[in-house]
Amino acid sequence: MSIAATMLRIFKDPRPIVIKKSFERSCNLVISHYTSRRTLSNSRMPSSSSLEFNSLSNWDKENTKSLNHQLASTVLKNFNADDALLDKTRLLSQDIRIFNTAIETDGTPVTNQRASGRCWLFAATNELRLNVVKELNLKEFELSQSYLFFYDKLEKANYYLDQIIDTYKEDVDSRLVQYLLTAPTQDGGQYSMFLNLVKKYGLIPKDVYNDLAYSTTASRKLNALLTTKLREFAENLRDELKKGNDISSLRESYQKEIFKIMTLFLDFPPVNPNEKFSWTYLDKDKKAHTLEVTPLEFAKSYCKMDCSKPVSLINDPRHPYGNLIKIDRLGNVLGGDDVYYLNVDNDTLSKLVVQSLKQNKPVFFGSHTPKYMEKKFGIMDVDLWNYKSIGYELNQSKASRIRYNESLMTHAMLITGAHVDETTNKPVRYRVENSWGKDSGKDGLYVMTQKYFEEYSFQIVVDIDSLPKDLSDKFINKEEPIVLPIWDPMGALAE
Repeated sequence: MSIAATMLRIFKDPRPIVIKKSFERSCNLVISHYTSRRTLSNSRMPSSSSLEFNSLSNWDKENTKSLNHQLASTVLKNFNADDALLDKTRLLSQDIRIFNTAIETDGTPVTNQRASGRCWLFAATNELRLNVVKELNLKEFELSQSYLFFYDKLEKANYYLDQIIDTYKEDVDSRLVQYLLTAPTQDGGQYSMFLNLVKKYGLIPKDVYNDLAYSTTASRKLNALLTTKLREFAENLRDELKKGNDISSLRESYQKEIFKIMTLFLDFPPVNPNEKFSWTYLDKDKKAHTLEVTPLEFAKSYCKMDCSKPVSLINDPRHPYGNLIKIDRLGNVLGGDDVYYLNVDNDTLSKLVVQSLKQNKPVFFGSHTPKYMEKKFGIMDVDLWNYKSIGYELNQSKASRIRYNESLMTHAMLITGAHVDETTNKPVRYRVENSWGKDSGKDGLYVMTQKYFEEYSFQIVVDIDSLPKDLSDKFINKEEPIVLPIWDPMGALAE
């Protein structure tokens, strides 16, 4: 019996036999069509798609005949590839610590985020601490990254609950919900998220709230426990919402439980954003002072933080330059600003970096770290390892690397200097301040080549006042952005 006839029997079609035969012919045509398409599809497949041992054996014989392959194989089987292929001639030529354009103020001490993903908080506060050093005549100074870290994690958990509630009608297996469930309170962040925290909580000196709690500098276990609980909360909230129940009291109980877990691992900050704290310090002349100020006032008056000024620019060659880009659903503080970038070419980014340095302002930037980063000598250079000598060449463009999940922003640091070629008036290298301690790079500092900046850097943050009018107008007029999903590489959080 044909499939069509079987279908007719199943449905017990009462129509006349002529109609049934017509229907049967139609079904057979459809089946024939899809069968032929399947056959055609199969015929297009490569004739030999599986690995054959004979091929492997022949390839191996071919490789063993090559002296270059034998030499490369001997070296790589005896040494770490990064050590063996490091081009020390190239390294020596790039290890130049002279910069003709640099900020004036030294922001010691070198900072260390340790085993946490707080780089974005370190880079942002290290930029602002220079203003405090100058304002209070200090020898060295550090803002409290832990203060922001506590509130960021608390706010992220609350933001996540809101996203779960907003998407409860989505299938739990949808890409969006599954992404939200991945790492709801991860350490990483974006500069827009830093601004959200400063607007609400202000800034305080590290002396007032430090890194003594273990989980501040080693956050893995805290993150794991919070994530497990938040996934449980997500299931309960979605179930209650689908039943049509009010979840207000349930959500508040979850907020309270997250706060309880947080304060098991980290101290609740001892200062209220709107209440004055007392801070005693020594200036450069070893004279003691006591400052009484609120965190919000400290951010504004001493850190010189105007949250309306900083804007983020990126280089994403997948999309047209000159367009605003928004990352959908990415944030930390409910009611805070969304994550927006202006997409521009590398030449514009380089010019803005140099311009900021000339104004004595370091530049927050995000890169794909530790790609092509030599930590011992402190060099960031695409050509520092001689992979071509073993026949290993990379041929993808920056746009393709982003599309194919090979490249994205993973780390935030500061650019504090640049060396500009006086002939071309273009930068050739940059001085980078990292937050991995003195043992990383040369006393925490790196040299980054212009090629690295163009290929593996993605974002810089500058004041909107420093932009050409045609670019600043894009932010001011809030032009319609290109909206990217939260899982897009441009939505990656710096850690």
